[in-house]
Amino acid sequence: MRLPLPRSLHMRIMAGMAVLQLCAVGLFSFYMLTQLMSNEVTNRQALGHKILALAGTSVESLIAQHNLPGLQQYMSRVAADEAISSVTVKDAQGGVLYRQTKNTQPQHLVTRLLQNGEKPEVAVELRSDGVPLGLMTVRLSSELLNQNIDALLYNVMYLVMILLAVDLVASALLIKYLVAPLGPLASMARDISMGNLDTIMPASESASEEMRHLSTAFVGSAKLMRKQIVALEETRALISQNELRLRNLVNNIHEVLLELDDLGNVAFLNKTWTELTGHTLESSLRQPFSTFLVQPAQQAQFSPGMLSQMGESALQLEVRASDGRSLWMQMNASPQYDDRGKFAGLISTLVDINENRQVQRLQQEYQERLYRQSITDPMTGVYNRRHFDDLLDNLLELNLAKGRQVALVIIDIDGFKFINDTYGHPVGDEVLKLIAKALTTGKHQGGAVARIAGDEFAVILQNVTDEQATNVAKQIHRNIGETVINLAVGQLQVQASLGVAVAPGHGKTRQDLMRAADVALYHAKKSGRNRVDTLSRDVGDAIMDIFSQGFELRNALAGGMIAPFLQPIIELSTGEVFAYEVLTRLKRGDEYVVAENFVTIAEDLGLIRDMDLFIIKQALNLTPKGVHLFLNISLNSFYAPEFSRQLRQVLLSPAAHGHAITIEFTERQTTHMSDDFLRFFDELRTAGCKIALDDFGVGYSTYGYLRQLRPEFIKIDGSFVQQLLGNQQDAKIVEQIKELSDIFEASSIAEHVENEETSKRLLEMGVKYGQGYYFGRPKHVLDCFGKKDVKLA
Repeated sequence: MRLPLPRSLHMRIMAGMAVLQLCAVGLFSFYMLTQLMSNEVTNRQALGHKILALAGTSVESLIAQHNLPGLQQYMSRVAADEAISSVTVKDAQGGVLYRQTKNTQPQHLVTRLLQNGEKPEVAVELRSDGVPLGLMTVRLSSELLNQNIDALLYNVMYLVMILLAVDLVASALLIKYLVAPLGPLASMARDISMGNLDTIMPASESASEEMRHLSTAFVGSAKLMRKQIVALEETRALISQNELRLRNLVNNIHEVLLELDDLGNVAFLNKTWTELTGHTLESSLRQPFSTFLVQPAQQAQFSPGMLSQMGESALQLEVRASDGRSLWMQMNASPQYDDRGKFAGLISTLVDINENRQVQRLQQEYQERLYRQSITDPMTGVYNRRHFDDLLDNLLELNLAKGRQVALVIIDIDGFKFINDTYGHPVGDEVLKLIAKALTTGKHQGGAVARIAGDEFAVILQNVTDEQATNVAKQIHRNIGETVINLAVGQLQVQASLGVAVAPGHGKTRQDLMRAADVALYHAKKSGRNRVDTLSRDVGDAIMDIFSQGFELRNALAGGMIAPFLQPIIELSTGEVFAYEVLTRLKRGDEYVVAENFVTIAEDLGLIRDMDLFIIKQALNLTPKGVHLFLNISLNSFYAPEFSRQLRQVLLSPAAHGHAITIEFTERQTTHMSDDFLRFFDELRTAGCKIALDDFGVGYSTYGYLRQLRPEFIKIDGSFVQQLLGNQQDAKIVEQIKELSDIFEASSIAEHVENEETSKRLLEMGVKYGQGYYFGRPKHVLDCFGKKDVKLA
């Protein structure tokens, strides 16, 4: 059984010192007791030998005299000694002459333990003159020895206790003195163990040098420990915080975190893998990653032999989900190596790129669609005018450089305005689509098809002769002639006129070739329509007339022979001038020719845009600020992209500043309301302009058209106004147009007002403005503002 040890160092030292002192005193006592016992035994043996020496002579004499009674008597006296326990006298033959034994105490335990060779009996041989007489044996008594031993034990015990007590007291004081400085160190150690480092104090000056060194080292260690503990706590908190962030990041990241060993087996995955693929982490770990891939080529990349060669890369992988779906993921991998430089596997991320791939596909489709929209006509799907111009320029440059001809066929639908007016806009749109289909499905020797105007198409033919170009145009004409549209009642047979020009014979540039084809088309129309005409030297006087008029128009534009004329628009209720309509006049000799005589030629020859811009600039420069101008613009000009830009520049120029401007166009000219068309009018309004619809009532006056365009002014066609007083039907039409203007919040303007009665009747109907010879004929802009002041409304 193990004895419990004292808890304190002091008590342990005391216990150790006590055991050592006890052992030392015990050994000392044992030594003293042994010495005393040895002395006592020696004394007893000396006493026994002394007794034998004193009594032996007398006993020898009595035995020699054979005086047994005397022997008995003498030995009785000897045996009476208290030091003798028993006496025996034997003769030479061994016979007992005398024996007496007394009851005495047994030997003391100490005596038995420490006999040290003691013989309790003493014997002496009896002789007389050298003759053996017998043997005398004396056994000493143990009573006296026992008494002496007890006294000796008591004395030794007292001495031991005194020495032990003195020794213990001295040791306790010494130990207390030596151990006392350890108390503060023990307290500091206890405080440190409890985390209380603020109570650590250095040892007092009275402490020993060793204790001061130990205390100083302890205090320094405690301070260092306190810093390390603080740093450790901060590090632990930071590690815990980072670990929490990392755990949250790993668990909430939308990317798959993947680790592969050197054999390509999955070593780690986060839960995003399960969310994306449906495979559980338990079923995926330790599995070859290649088993989750769909494509064999990708599987081979993750075989053990190929994995180490992958390196850092971004791969797009097709991963099989648990339900059999294919998921596209992008892997960003980084190889890992152990401390010996041996390949240890890959660490990578897997990003779901299904949506990105779909977005890229949609973006690509969107870009392709935007590109198609940028180069094609939205209604018919063929090339638009902008792309047609670029394409024709490129094809001319490419083919003419190689000595090959390029032919241009322009197709114009006959009676298209009549189709729109009679059958409605949807039927007209269907005609355009069918014509485009007929042009694109035919074999035209690599021809490119474009819609270059409202009802006008063009086909470019490469590497053809004049005869081949004419034959292709005739085939196109036949195909169009076979186009039939079924109507609710009957059928509509589509017809077209075609003009053909060939480069380089008819021109080497796009402008020259277009102009030649337009002239050929014009000749086809003038010759009865529904036919093909190729520009040649024997086209006749009509073609020469067109050229001469075109030459005249170009010279008039260059020489400023085209002038703006103004006709007032009057507010009927006050008779004051509200605005002026700007009209175009061509000076021929001393007279000015009205626009109706040359505007068609200008449109056919592509001069209308330049003419419109010239008249607008002249009107803005020559009229005073504050004058409201109605500017006529041909819709043919709107189909040229550069015209929109040029017109905006004019309307935003300093010359236009201070003018109220209304853009006026004729309803008979309108075609399909495309987004570009409507966007252009929105841009005009943004620039501060208003819109007026001219000659309303003689075209296809649809409500949808008015709803889309939302003009600020509607000009009632003069053919109805002139018959207002004598024809009830015309009067009713004027009233309906006025009411229609009110519905669309537009102001009505009556044209061709030629007398006072008509002006009064219009005022009674609620028509707000009037224009005609009754209020004033068109005058040159300088005649209007050169000498007279004009009262403006």
